[in-house]
Amino acid sequence: MCTEISDLINLPFTQDDAQRLAEELKENPNDSEKWMTLGEGYLSLAQYGNAEIAFKQCLKILKEHPAALGELGSLYVLKGKTRAAIKNLKKSLKLDPSRNDFWANLGSAYLQGSKPEDAVVALEHSLAIKPGERDTMVLLAKAHTFLESWEDALEVLRQADSLFPNDYEILRGKARSLMKLGLIQELEETYLVMRKLEPEDHTILMYLGQIYFNRGQTAKGLEYYRKAVEMEPESFMAWKMLLEALERLGMKDEAREARAKYKEIEEKLRKSGTRIIPKF
Repeated sequence: MCTEISDLINLPFTQDDAQRLAEELKENPNDSEKWMTLGEGYLSLAQYGNAEIAFKQCLKILKEHPAALGELGSLYVLKGKTRAAIKNLKKSLKLDPSRNDFWANLGSAYLQGSKPEDAVVALEHSLAIKPGERDTMVLLAKAHTFLESWEDALEVLRQADSLFPNDYEILRGKARSLMKLGLIQELEETYLVMRKLEPEDHTILMYLGQIYFNRGQTAKGLEYYRKAVEMEPESFMAWKMLLEALERLGMKDEAREARAKYKEIEEKLRKSGTRIIPKF
C-alpha cells in the first residue's frame, strides 16, 4: 500500500515508516515531497547521514525547494559545516522568508562562522516572526556578547528572564552582562537566585564573596570565600581569592595556611599540564 504523506503528519516517525518510504521511492524516485518527508523522518530518528541524502535527492528533483534547502542547511549547522549551512539557509529564506526556525539556524551558523553582526540580523528576523523563542533569545544575547554590546545583551536576557524565570543559562548570561556594566545590586540579586538553583556551584560563592568584599562587607565576603573552598577544596581560584582576602585583612596565620594549600594545588596543576588562569 502506498504511503500518503498525510498519513505521517502528527504521528511519530518510525524506522518502519522510513523503510516503506524508501521502498516506494525505488518505484517512483521523482517524488520530491516523499524525499522531503523521508529526510524529515530520518532527522527525527537522528539518522543525519540518511537525512542529508534524502534532502539532496529532493533538491535534485526540485532545486528551489525552500524546506529542503532549509533543512539541509540546518543539518549542516549541526555538523559544523558552516559555509554550506549559510549557503543553503540563505537560499531557502530568499524563497520563503517566513520560517523563523531557519532564520534562527542561520544566526547560529553565522555565530559558528564568527560573524556576530550577521547573526544579530538573522536572529532578530527570527524573533520578529515568532517572539519569545527561548533558544533564539539566548543566541541573540550571545551574538551581542561577542560584539561586546553588553547593554543589548542585557536587554535581551532581561526579557528572556521574565519569560523563562529560574533558567540557569539565561541567568548566567545576564550575570556576565551585569558584571561588565557594573550593575552590582542587580548582579548580587541574580547570583542569589542562581545559588538557589545550583547550590553546589562554588563559583557563585566566589562571585558573591567578591561583591561583598569590594563593597566593604569584608566579614561577609570572607565567609563566602571560606564556603567556596569548603565546597571545592581543590579549586585553585577559590584558594587564591581567599588568600588575597586574608592578606588584605592582615590575618597572617590563616593566610599562611591558605597560601600553602594554594601552592600545593598550583604545583599539581603545573605537573598535570593544566593551564592556570591567573585572574577570576
